[in-house]
Amino acid sequence: MPGYYLHLAACGGHSLENRSFVLGVEAPDLLKKHVKFCGGIEKAHAKYDSLRTSEMPEYCELQPRIQQKEMANSNGGLHYGLSSQPDVKACWSGLTEMQKANPFYRGYVWHLLTDAIMYGRLDIESKFQKILHEYHGHLDMEVVEMQEVEKLHADWDKTNTLVRNTYHIVLPPEVEELGVVKFVNEGDLVYVDWSILKETIDYMRTFDPLNGDMESIIEEVLTSI
Repeated sequence: MPGYYLHLAACGGHSLENRSFVLGVEAPDLLKKHVKFCGGIEKAHAKYDSLRTSEMPEYCELQPRIQQKEMANSNGGLHYGLSSQPDVKACWSGLTEMQKANPFYRGYVWHLLTDAIMYGRLDIESKFQKILHEYHGHLDMEVVEMQEVEKLHADWDKTNTLVRNTYHIVLPPEVEELGVVKFVNEGDLVYVDWSILKETIDYMRTFDPLNGDMESIIEEVLTSI
């Protein structure tokens, strides 16, 4: 999945100056990481409360999605489906009018929208399936699939350096302390085309996710894929 650097770089206007918005952008990835690295749901709850601003929801509102498994052809889990296929419209339409104006939820939706356009424009799924088709009938298909997934993860690690240096993004402490952001500085990109990625980041930065007409923005972005 696109990393924290990429998601933060894709935020336009002065949105990153709003702490609630930033935590919303991080939430679809960060909340699951808390369960894993903090030692279970109760400690993850305590961690969330330590970060929570007055504009953010209670943990109990998010907990059902945190504990749901993310699957294709569904809108469950923190990504409303897989991160490669998030149901952005389901997320947005499920919010109340008050939530739609809330910085945290707008950041959350922005994360999903960024995932959708990145995966769509980079056409990663088609590239992945093409490779698997070439190895169809291979005795070790599980191994092949695992190797390709590792290549994709390495690509995202390679983009961390590019995005950080291009957009001068500084990771917030709650991300830094997890120790999950990696950098790979050698080797060519396999699944991710940097020119397309940068063009897409620049496109997303033309919007104001904090104050703009989010419904219209969602339509425009999804249509542009």
